[in-house]
Amino acid sequence: MKKTFALFNLLCFLLSLTAQNISDLETFEQAMKPGTVLTYDVNMGGKQYNLLVTIKKLGEAISFDWKTTDPANKTGTVNMNAEAVKNADALSHFFNGGESNLDKETSLFLPRKIFAEEGAEASAALKVNGASDTATVMSNTISEFNFNVNGNLVAVPGWELEGGSDIKYTIDVMESNKFPLIYRLDLGWTMILSKVESL
Repeated sequence: MKKTFALFNLLCFLLSLTAQNISDLETFEQAMKPGTVLTYDVNMGGKQYNLLVTIKKLGEAISFDWKTTDPANKTGTVNMNAEAVKNADALSHFFNGGESNLDKETSLFLPRKIFAEEGAEASAALKVNGASDTATVMSNTISEFNFNVNGNLVAVPGWELEGGSDIKYTIDVMESNKFPLIYRLDLGWTMILSKVESL
């Protein structure tokens, strides 16, 4: 009887966690709109700074303004057309300043084609460092990501994608059909989402 009761309590606890994760995912998705600011903590070559991203457009095409704090101190805009958002097989994460118009890559968001393949097959071939890169097979495992949305800590379900041979790549992405936002990159340098703030 005690084992049955303990098992029942464990099942109730796990169901409550699942319900909480779904609720936190909805909180994240509701916060994602034009004007929302995403803050990433970046560590590149020993230099630490923030990447501040302000969403301009979400949907079939995605656009955002960005700026980096000291010591990087750059600004720019990234525009991804509908074809890139839907069918790209490459990522761009080069924030060198100025305007970038992407038609074969996405930035900060996993392309929907790759997101669908990861969901169906648990792996996909992704050009991690731009459209001219060689594709790396990225296998996924289920994960959970903790960050702040409008001052409240959330735990959002996601996937940790890993691949590579000599250099190991890790890309963590929200398990959101609407907004497959990259939560963390580890490509020999790191970038991790710390907060989402909407108006």
